[in-house]
Amino acid sequence: MAVALGQWGLRGYGMMAVEDKDGFVGRLGVHHPYDLPEPQLSYILCRRGWGKGYATEGATLIRDWMFATHKPHRLLSHIAPANLASARVASKLGAIRVGTTNEAAAVLDVWSHVAPI
Repeated sequence: MAVALGQWGLRGYGMMAVEDKDGFVGRLGVHHPYDLPEPQLSYILCRRGWGKGYATEGATLIRDWMFATHKPHRLLSHIAPANLASARVASKLGAIRVGTTNEAAAVLDVWSHVAPI
């Protein structure tokens, strides 16, 4: 919780809770650890939130807000290769797969969301 709140205080952006009429569904927002040069657009939903468009709608809003207010050159998303639904969301948002990274002993695909010109 301290890390999540600290992002907002230090950078002016961070993660947010996603809720619907039945309660907590997950979280989405921008995660930017101190040791990473670029912010990460992240969306993590509980199973009951899958397939309802929450990730696509929420990530689109966050991406557009970040580019308009904080003006990063790009946002990254780290996605497990087997997570086809998350890769589909990234693709719908216009991101392209640019490589892989190792994170917590897992190989993840790196997707790049480039700022509009």
